[in-house]
Amino acid sequence: MANFPDSSLPVAFNASVVASIQDRTLQRVFRDSLYPRLLYRMEAVAELWPVNLGANQTFSRTGLIKPTTRPLSPGVDPTPKGYDIEQWEATAQQWGDTIDTHMPTSYVTLASQYLRNMHQLGLHSGQSMNRVVRDKLFNAYTSGNTVVKAGGVGAGVTVPVVNISGFAFKLFNGRPTPVSAGNPLSITIAGLPFTVVGVTPDIAGDFVHGGTLTLSAAHAGLVGREPVLANNRSRVMYSGGGNSVDDVAAADQFRLADIRAANAQLRFDNVPTHEDGSYHCHLDPISESQIFGDNEFQRLNQSIPDYIHYRRFAAAYLLNTTFYRNTEAPTSATVDEDPATGFTTGFELKNATNVAIHRPIFTGLGSIEEKYLDESRYISEAGIQGKIGEFSIVNGGVQVMTERVRLILRAPLDRLQQQTAATWSFSGDWPIPTDETAKSSPAAYKRAVVVCHGE
Repeated sequence: MANFPDSSLPVAFNASVVASIQDRTLQRVFRDSLYPRLLYRMEAVAELWPVNLGANQTFSRTGLIKPTTRPLSPGVDPTPKGYDIEQWEATAQQWGDTIDTHMPTSYVTLASQYLRNMHQLGLHSGQSMNRVVRDKLFNAYTSGNTVVKAGGVGAGVTVPVVNISGFAFKLFNGRPTPVSAGNPLSITIAGLPFTVVGVTPDIAGDFVHGGTLTLSAAHAGLVGREPVLANNRSRVMYSGGGNSVDDVAAADQFRLADIRAANAQLRFDNVPTHEDGSYHCHLDPISESQIFGDNEFQRLNQSIPDYIHYRRFAAAYLLNTTFYRNTEAPTSATVDEDPATGFTTGFELKNATNVAIHRPIFTGLGSIEEKYLDESRYISEAGIQGKIGEFSIVNGGVQVMTERVRLILRAPLDRLQQQTAATWSFSGDWPIPTDETAKSSPAAYKRAVVVCHGE
């Protein structure tokens, strides 16, 4: 094919795909790009949700009646007992995205641009949904743990903090209710007790990122980066000890002691294991490699060098935990801070001393749920102009599972019938149930534990 300058192309090529026209090669295939393993969504227990798009539904969870260990007094009737009820909510929302294909461009490319666009869209759907689940998991199971913004604040009743996840809402009569004077939240700042009676986000409606806490009584002034902890916070653990990410040094690496501590917390909270009988740990390759540097791990395996850990460089199964190497773990490379496409995580990726923070997460059964809608009901009696199906994608040996995701192939509707569109769509929600009525610990979210360590 001739090498035309852009201004003299024989057809009106889409500028975004000009580079795909292979004019100096006989190779007729596209090569797959490196692709991450998508594993967070597998933690969600899927359930068909028979509601309409936009519906908000409340689910209830009952607590236990407090055990009675004293005998009844002779001739005295027992006093009627009660139990607590808590509620959590899910909102039916729609996720999706689309890509266009200019068929004359697809026709002249040596490999089908149309088929490649379908392939890339399927990869995009899987990676997008995986990150939605990941962000919801980590926002919940790191909630109630933050620090005062850099620079501190003078004496008064306001406290500017890095993120307000876990501080803006609290159960009141069993329902998640905004924190206020009538629904106060007990916290500690630098170890001292305070009460929050109001929360103002920096960005209206954004209860994940930074904001300002209003206290019921004035403080004497706070220095920047002081730990701010809600009494019902999720139990985040820090390698080497401490109360915030600033206590993590580069030398504080992931160890078997962290794995034991996370397991112990889940067991203490009576969190059930997954159906395979173990807890799951999602960790990035850096966290996994640090386990092999732990003296305890090395001593444990010094007489079995050919065991699976060293043979495959994989933690695999250890201490009642099944490990999943997850390259979508939250790091600066995978967390999108662009408000147009991401900006959905509130935790810090680096601490005040610029140490990169890695966050393995240990999950038990029911740590997150997937409520999905049957999107086939969206089709009206007027029918469709195109085709609706599902994805089936393999990329570089990695099979991408996109169950319950709809693929819509729209027929060309322009006058020359040259511009086609492909879209993916999913309707539902991924709610995180609370367990505050379970009195084993005061944490609102108990079914997962996050460990923070350095690099």
